[in-house]
Formats: sequence, structure tokens, C-alpha cells
Amino acid sequence: MDSVYPAAPLEAPKGSVELQATPEQQHLLPPAPPSYDQATTTPAETTGPAPVPASTSTTQHTVVVVPGSPYGPEPMDVQCPYCHNYARTRVSFKPNSRTHLIALILCLFQLYCCVCLPYCISSCMNTNHYCGMCDRYLGTYDRK
Repeated sequence: MDSVYPAAPLEAPKGSVELQATPEQQHLLPPAPPSYDQATTTPAETTGPAPVPASTSTTQHTVVVVPGSPYGPEPMDVQCPYCHNYARTRVSFKPNSRTHLIALILCLFQLYCCVCLPYCISSCMNTNHYCGMCDRYLGTYDRK
């Protein structure tokens, strides 16, 4: 049976450059690992108090920034986070407090025939966006 390992160590090919660390770079190198004999022998027992590890407490704080809705007043092309398809959103309009306030003001001015107008004009209501493929709710554009 032939040996898998060579009998002599391999030599570097001709023309290759072997890098040596300069004394200025020695402090950057990690310490050499212990030899097999050093690693397998049991360490001598020491007397005296056990070394106390340095207590370092680090507190990490996480700051969460919630951006405004990425959706606008018009349908838009998005990738659905549920079905992962690219599709144009389907929008529906929902009345908000601003819509009701405008209707109330029209009532106070006795413009009863115009009370339904804020409920018919999309710019007076919030816009809900739904996926065009799976019809799941994606987000709302709030009108301020």
C-alpha cells in the first residue's frame, strides 16, 4: 500500500516569495498555538485565590424607526409580501374623521344636498391598498 503523504516536506516552487513578518508587524500576529505535549499535559495546580474575571457589562439599545406608509393615493406596482408576485395594488376608499367633519360642516351651513359629496370624493378619504393577485391587505395611505 502506497503512503498518501509525501516522505519529505514539499518545497515552495521556484520564483515564489516567502513572506516574513518584520519586527514591527510581530505584535499584529496571533500567538502560536501550544504544542501537543503542552496541550495534553495537566496543568500544575495553583494555590491562592482564583482569578476573578473582569466584569464588563454592555447594554445594547435597539431603536426602531417606523417610516410612513410606502403607499400613496393611487394604485401602484409592488411585490406582495404574501404571494411574492409583482402586481398593481387594488385600492378602496374608506371615510375618515376628516370626511365626517366636512359632512358636518355642510350640514351646519344647511347644504343638505351636498352632504354626500365628501363620501363620493376619494381625496376626502383614506386609501386602502390590496394585492392585485391574492387580494390581501397591504397598507393604508392616510390623508391628513
